[in-house]
Amino acid sequence: MMHYFIAAPFGNYLKYSNKDVFHPCVSVTGTWTLDYRGGWLTRLWRIAKTLRYSSELKGWTNRLGLPNEGLAVGLNRIQANEVLSIAAIKKDDWKKMARMIDDCVSLEFNLSCPNVSHDDVNWDDLPLFLGSKKRKWCIAKVSPLIEEKDLSFLIDEVGFKQIHLCNTLPVDGRGGLSGPSLKPYALGLIETVRSRWGDDLEIIAGGGVQNFKDVSLYMSAGSNHISLGSVCFNPRKVKSLIVKR
Repeated sequence: MMHYFIAAPFGNYLKYSNKDVFHPCVSVTGTWTLDYRGGWLTRLWRIAKTLRYSSELKGWTNRLGLPNEGLAVGLNRIQANEVLSIAAIKKDDWKKMARMIDDCVSLEFNLSCPNVSHDDVNWDDLPLFLGSKKRKWCIAKVSPLIEEKDLSFLIDEVGFKQIHLCNTLPVDGRGGLSGPSLKPYALGLIETVRSRWGDDLEIIAGGGVQNFKDVSLYMSAGSNHISLGSVCFNPRKVKSLIVKR
């Protein structure tokens, strides 16, 4: 069954409790880091300071930098059927986080936020999370600029079976870009994944989804599920997409 994923940070706020109507909808909360990086005031300040719509780039840019209260808070807040989005900042963060997270909690690994440094992070620690068969979702969310060799490592070496294509696009001086400009990157990555790995993987595609035409575009290209991001600025539009699918 196809699912709509409400991408973080929108998944923190958009909750759909009526599963008779919204059963294909999955909220992704976070992104959570191991340590505290700011609360509500920090988040609101960075939104006001950095979130901008660019008519030139045809999308939203931000330099939020993953403000959050830390993983322990995220684990306390997560609800059943939600996905916890997590990101590592320091070298041993994955190891420490693996010890904190129950093996039944669904996860999305934000591996490419353009607004924080991941230089010291070791992907070799990611298999710590892949051994559990209790997780419904264990997703690698990757950069639109990821190279095939890095996809191969995540899929063939680490063992990911669910891939989110893709994260925001790095734009010099503006942070990460979301919106329609991501479509060619996401579509190209879908083609790469399907050509090399066939139907063995579940693909979550996102970037510029505003209507059913966009959904159809990604599904026809080979995606299994759809991620909703900037369209979530208009919750009524999101509801229309989900209910009238």
